[in-house]
Amino acid sequence: MSDIAISVENVGKIFRIYDHPGDRLKEAFSLSRKKFHTDYPALKDVSFQVKKGEFLGIVGKNGAGKSTLLKVLSREITPTSGRVAINGNVSLLQLGVGFDPEQTGVENARFASKLLGYDDDEIEGMMEEIIAFADIGDFVYRPVKTYSSGMYSRLSFAVGININPDILIADEVLAVGDMRFSQKCLRKMREFKEQGKTIIFVSHDIQSINVFCDNAIWMKDGEILMYGESKRVTTSFQNYMLFDKLPDDYNGTLSSNSSLQNGARDNRPHVENSLSIPIEACQYAGINWLENLRSFPCVGDGRVEIQRMAFILNESRKSVRFVQGNEDVILILDILAKAPVDAPQIGWLLYNRQGAIALHTNNDICGKSLDPLKEGERIIATFHFTLPSLANGNYIFSIGLQSHNDIAHKIDDVYEFSVARNDVKRTQCGYVIIEKERFEATFSS
Repeated sequence: MSDIAISVENVGKIFRIYDHPGDRLKEAFSLSRKKFHTDYPALKDVSFQVKKGEFLGIVGKNGAGKSTLLKVLSREITPTSGRVAINGNVSLLQLGVGFDPEQTGVENARFASKLLGYDDDEIEGMMEEIIAFADIGDFVYRPVKTYSSGMYSRLSFAVGININPDILIADEVLAVGDMRFSQKCLRKMREFKEQGKTIIFVSHDIQSINVFCDNAIWMKDGEILMYGESKRVTTSFQNYMLFDKLPDDYNGTLSSNSSLQNGARDNRPHVENSLSIPIEACQYAGINWLENLRSFPCVGDGRVEIQRMAFILNESRKSVRFVQGNEDVILILDILAKAPVDAPQIGWLLYNRQGAIALHTNNDICGKSLDPLKEGERIIATFHFTLPSLANGNYIFSIGLQSHNDIAHKIDDVYEFSVARNDVKRTQCGYVIIEKERFEATFSS
């Protein structure tokens, strides 16, 4: 049995755009076969595969072709060219569309389930879960046209995710309702991942893509510009959205009519490899620096370059990859200013294995403001702190410098270490272990 859930080969989709409603009839009855439409290529030669159990994220600007691709995958529309093979039943979660406003929520839920091939007995077995998950009270028995946008979103998500599809195609589904309902949706997504379901997930929330998705696709102008590990793809996409910078290399499909392949000028800033000040002058000259930071995913406008970093134990001055918590540690960043930077703010974030932020600080939080950086100036930034008692697992640093909320240089996933605690405290849930705690119980007959 194949382990491929979705196979897309050279798919294209062309929409006909008519300037006036009557032009469609004019074209149909034109004896000279005159065209009254303009062809709009929404998808161009798109090819990729999704394995069973894979979470694939899709990012891109509005109009990049993301929603069109999802509709092709869910068989809502037919591609103009190419081939799509789907192994399993599919549910398309696209909030805001798909329900008959005159029908009740229950009637819409039944109809949507019918379209996926479920019989009446199976549908009735699912309705209780759908109604409970949507949690909109008696409104589920009223016409959808009476719903608020939040209730509509709740019902749409409840139907799409509780009909137990093999493949879930989700378009911006986490922006639904209040925090309580959002958390319920997140838990359901995690359950799907644990069950080995296949999910294609479109979102403008980069953090959600990084947390949930194994790989990601960046779509641009109807084409796949980049395909690969989710964090690397989303970082490249952020660079493009914030600084109009295209990635240095492409590890996915790049069509032949790309602007770079056609010889267009590359506007990415060039950064010289320079260490202008001898590091021996620094008190940390003997430590083991992590260099070649350019190989890590990064974003920024190029005004500074974080050239090296180190994460060491305060006592031994040795790099650390395994800790138990409560150690005195130092994070050191070696930064070179390529251009003047006003009000620099240097900081770091520590992510857990699920991509959630476990720890964070910066120089302002530490109570130390910095003077403006001059071009060519070098700064050695050191963060001294006691590492909290973190839950067992792997953690990874992201480091950066910004000015007035503009990112000058941020490097993601630059340094990983593990927490391996052996006592009973290791069984606590959450990110941080409670060290000082007391429990009492009083019994009476």
